[in-house]
Amino acid sequence: MNPGASSPVEKILVVDDNAQNRRVAEGHLVAAGYAVTLAEGGAQALSSFEQDPPNLVLLDVLMPEIDGFETCRRIRALRGGAEVPIVFLTALNDLGTHQQALESGADDFLTKPINRTELLMRVRSLLWIKRLRHELSQGYDLIRSQRDALLAAQRQTQECTEFVIHDLKNPLASILLNAELLANLPELAEEPREMSQDILGAATSMHRMVMNLLDISRSEDGVLEPRWVDLDLGALIGELQEQSQRRAAERQHRIDVQIQPDQMTIVGDRDLLRRLFENLIDNAFKYSPAGGVVRIDGGPAGEGWVDVRVRDHGPGIPAEYHERVFDKYVRLEHEATPAIRTSRGLGLAFCRLTAELHGGRIWVESDGSTGSVFAVRLPVTHPSRHG
Repeated sequence: MNPGASSPVEKILVVDDNAQNRRVAEGHLVAAGYAVTLAEGGAQALSSFEQDPPNLVLLDVLMPEIDGFETCRRIRALRGGAEVPIVFLTALNDLGTHQQALESGADDFLTKPINRTELLMRVRSLLWIKRLRHELSQGYDLIRSQRDALLAAQRQTQECTEFVIHDLKNPLASILLNAELLANLPELAEEPREMSQDILGAATSMHRMVMNLLDISRSEDGVLEPRWVDLDLGALIGELQEQSQRRAAERQHRIDVQIQPDQMTIVGDRDLLRRLFENLIDNAFKYSPAGGVVRIDGGPAGEGWVDVRVRDHGPGIPAEYHERVFDKYVRLEHEATPAIRTSRGLGLAFCRLTAELHGGRIWVESDGSTGSVFAVRLPVTHPSRHG
């Protein structure tokens, strides 16, 4: 390949103790457009390489003092020597010589006398590979630097988000406390009481979202530690039913709880599980039509397990979305089915996190048209002791 007038001329170092061989190789290469430097032996080749590194080396094997194998090894040890193609020139045509050449670091070899066509083909191929490696290396370095910058930006964003989330907890706690106190004042008129209850409900939802985001972030960092206690899951769901009655009435919903008594005691984190089922009930309210029933069923599911199902009569979730609905910030919509519910937050992602943290799982049961069932299966014992 002729580099062309506008391209840098590629330099080739020819190392051979035979003057005639050097002149032949030089003539072929110069005629093809390459710049050539000649060296009579290994010591001169090493000196020339250090002063003006070539793009490729043609190296004779049998030379006095430092032979080609040792010269090759020393070139590889020089700065930039590892990337330069080295082609051995040898009159020896046995497998042992070829093996020794490869072991010393050669890229290829040519037998003497030199054939012009074969020489130029090998030189062009190796120089092309060298250029390609260089371009790939540059591309890799660019991608790596961009990746590092992106990771740094992500870390900074995450740290800022965690800082804001953490600082939101205190003012939200104050809003919750005061809204609850205000709503329970006996002398408060009906209209301001309802307004204070709306504030309390909105602040409760916001607090739950903040805690979901904080716990997901802690889990991703590996620092979320559940507080294991003996827990009556049926009683917990009963509390949530009572807590949700007003909101259900406002939306003309009804909550129907069917929990098998005395069979729902597990080991778990009360706060995490409470928020898991709060999220599922909130999700059912959100998508159930007016007058709909949100049903919660619970009971044993084989030895060592309990199941809880939260059912609604809203638009169903097609089978292809059953896994994706638990992803963070996922938006599940389809042009052909605009009634499909969406999930744009962290509620269901938090539910999966909590279920798996307890050694259980969560999944969707739905035919895509007559409502959805979110099923949660939890082990009765501590996850570390569950087989």
